[in-house]
Amino acid sequence: MALKQVEPQSCRELVAAMFSAEFVDGGVDPETLRRVHAGEHAEWAGALDRSGMFGVDTVAAVTAQWQQDPRVLLDALLTEADDVTRRRCLTAWTALDEGSAGTQAQMA
Repeated sequence: MALKQVEPQSCRELVAAMFSAEFVDGGVDPETLRRVHAGEHAEWAGALDRSGMFGVDTVAAVTAQWQQDPRVLLDALLTEADDVTRRRCLTAWTALDEGSAGTQAQMA
């Protein structure tokens, strides 16, 4: 199967391979986590599009899935995270879900 025909559901591994190491390298930036949570996915969608690995329809379907449930993108981004980083991110994510102002403190 050509990469441009990859179904949105099956491209999680490719998304993780493209972004995960960079996302967790040096620690997760609380502002980046907030943007993912808020549905500000333009930088990730643009990177998918520029990669040439995905067709326009696949990029649109994947980003629509992220918009519907940003946790799908978060899970892909945390693929290579260690357990401590994953727990910190998930705790901060829960705080964002609850509208807590203490998210940055929880990421420290």
